[in-house]
Amino acid sequence: MVNSERFTKRAIKIIEGGIKIASELGHTYVGSEHILFSIADESYSKAGTALKKAGADKDTICEEIIKMVGQGVHSRLSDRYFTTALKNILEDSVETALLDRKKQVSPEHILLSLLKDSSCSAFAVLKKIGVNIGELTDFLDCGDISAIKEEIAVSLQPKPSQYPNLFKYGKNITDASLLRKSEKLIGRNSETERVLQILSRKTKNNPCLIGEAGVGKTAIVEGVAELFIKNLVPDVLKNKYIFSLDFTALLSGAKYRGDFEERIKACIDEAVSAGNIILFIDELHTIVGAGAAEGAIDAANIMKPQLARGELQIIGATTFEEYRKTIEKDSALERRFQPVPVNEPSSDECIGIITGIKSSYEKFHNVKISDEIISLAVNTSIRYINDRFLPDKAIDVLDEACAGAKIRNCSQIIKGEVPAVTRDDVFSVISLRTGIPVKRLSAGEDERLNKISERLRKKIIGHDYAISKISQTLCRAKSGLQDADRPLGTFLFAGPTGVGKTALAKAVSEALFGSENSMIRLDMSEFMEKHSVSKIIGAPPGYAGYDDSISICEKVRRNPYSLVLFDEIEKAHHDVLNILLQILDDGILTDSTMRKISFRNCIIIMTTNAGSLGSGKNSYVGFESACDKENQERAVSKVKESFSPEFINRIDEIILFSSLTSDDLVKISENELEKLKKKAEGIGINLTFSENVAGKIASANNTVKYGARPIKRNVMELIENRLAGMIISNQVTEGDRICVDLKDDKIEFLPQIINQTPSKSKSGV
Repeated sequence: MVNSERFTKRAIKIIEGGIKIASELGHTYVGSEHILFSIADESYSKAGTALKKAGADKDTICEEIIKMVGQGVHSRLSDRYFTTALKNILEDSVETALLDRKKQVSPEHILLSLLKDSSCSAFAVLKKIGVNIGELTDFLDCGDISAIKEEIAVSLQPKPSQYPNLFKYGKNITDASLLRKSEKLIGRNSETERVLQILSRKTKNNPCLIGEAGVGKTAIVEGVAELFIKNLVPDVLKNKYIFSLDFTALLSGAKYRGDFEERIKACIDEAVSAGNIILFIDELHTIVGAGAAEGAIDAANIMKPQLARGELQIIGATTFEEYRKTIEKDSALERRFQPVPVNEPSSDECIGIITGIKSSYEKFHNVKISDEIISLAVNTSIRYINDRFLPDKAIDVLDEACAGAKIRNCSQIIKGEVPAVTRDDVFSVISLRTGIPVKRLSAGEDERLNKISERLRKKIIGHDYAISKISQTLCRAKSGLQDADRPLGTFLFAGPTGVGKTALAKAVSEALFGSENSMIRLDMSEFMEKHSVSKIIGAPPGYAGYDDSISICEKVRRNPYSLVLFDEIEKAHHDVLNILLQILDDGILTDSTMRKISFRNCIIIMTTNAGSLGSGKNSYVGFESACDKENQERAVSKVKESFSPEFINRIDEIILFSSLTSDDLVKISENELEKLKKKAEGIGINLTFSENVAGKIASANNTVKYGARPIKRNVMELIENRLAGMIISNQVTEGDRICVDLKDDKIEFLPQIINQTPSKSKSGV
């Protein structure tokens, strides 16, 4: 018999009641299910009251026992007929009472021991009835039994022996052991509440998180799983578990027809039979067409029946584009899922998210991350990385900056010091990602912009007015007063041929971005036909070149921080100009693949000869003084007549270029001669020029009329060609010094021989 000293009178009565009901049902043993019935029959006890609150009355339990075991002829039983499981439960109840600081076992302790053994028949009866074990445990008020409740919660966790297929092809993300390894979800309260609300529905309780890559869809599901682990979910969701299903594992190794279907069906059957398992499928669109072959059905169609009946619950995650392409096309599948849009967080929300998880990155990299660095990582990623989304891109920048700081300060880390992540570390990551020189970022915007006028004037001769105007506009854009939803600057350079419009664009590119190669140049004479707009946005679907990445949009997407030059804009077809309107206004252009390309980090420069067709005294553009207001007004009026009002209205500045004066042409000639001198030095020849050579170059072939372009031809014809002939004929060799002089209005080459034998001396050429 049961030791009466260890059990209270009520507990002994419960055990005797279990023996009695087993005898009445004609069973040949006394098991845990009979004790469970006896506890429910004693409604005055705390254990009986808890069972009643949880929805397990004695009649329901009796019916379920008869279904499981059956009913026989009345028999006489005693404690000798206790099953091994029941004996273990009664022994465990003694330890449970000790944990509760009680000397004797009460009915509540017996019930707790029943709940701890998830393999016993009583536990199976409660699951069949639909009792929430977690709720039942909460209803039991037995003093300090938190440790016992935790033990019960662990015993309730799904085990590989119970669900072999789910553990083989998936992972239990509500496993309490994973709680410390996962990062805490920061924010996203509305999305989390929406997911829990959909999961709590009676039917169509399958949420689908839809958002761009990197906005945190999977993180939201992990946050929901954390709420499940902490039991901070609605009652209907308590004691449920989320399994992340790996479709790659399901498909891999499925050699023969039916292998995949068998695997997915086994996983679904285990989830349905358990009744408390929710499947999470990342990249939900992969279920459409997965495993489909001739005569076979895909995973989506296998799941549809269980989804329709509410037997299976699934949490999905996919992108807007994939949802539109796959899920929306299958209306029967779409109606079974409830979409939960996940938008990109704002910069402030992103800063809060990274602040919440920075400790894990500090611990991993052994560095210190300040709030300033977090803010810098977020703001720079927003400004310079346009093909990714927050918070993913900001976290990537910070993570790589921490890695750089760790590598750079490895000696400090060895000594036990904790280095701090600096602004230069963040700028280095941005530089590697976008191609912007890191020194130009870290030097400070103000310092660089203050010197931009000076740097441009060294390269561009005779256009101080134009340089001043473009510098003012760029300073306004960089100071923060410019609209953030527009390009950094949009300019229309108007002037006669050869005055330096394109040269100034190249100089601006070099001054701002470090290289003239950062300029994307479009010769608009190639856009004279209507269909040539495909060169900008790409070929439309169904046409040759649709999949080719050769459009201007693709170049800007790969180099988002650059200068885009539309040369000779007036030659383009008017439909091509129309497509530029949204670039000038919003800084956004949609290409043929429906991708949004950002021009907001670009400088847009257009050049035109409009208004400068005349070359005489009455020509509008080409006036000698850029400060001549009357000529300026006439020139601007002429330019505006050449373009539509909506086009002109979107331009920041119309910059007028004056004709180059004789003095300007001489200075340009000096620059060209300096370039030639450097080229000659590259092959070991030292060139010097007399002062009057530049004047001769500038005045030859009516240079004043045609601008600076003839100067290069003059240098080539008068100097380069003759010098090349002398080099080929060995009249000039490496180490020679040549003085180029002007005599009798003709250019002559005067050799100056140094450290050479008399046989190599040369006369004037």
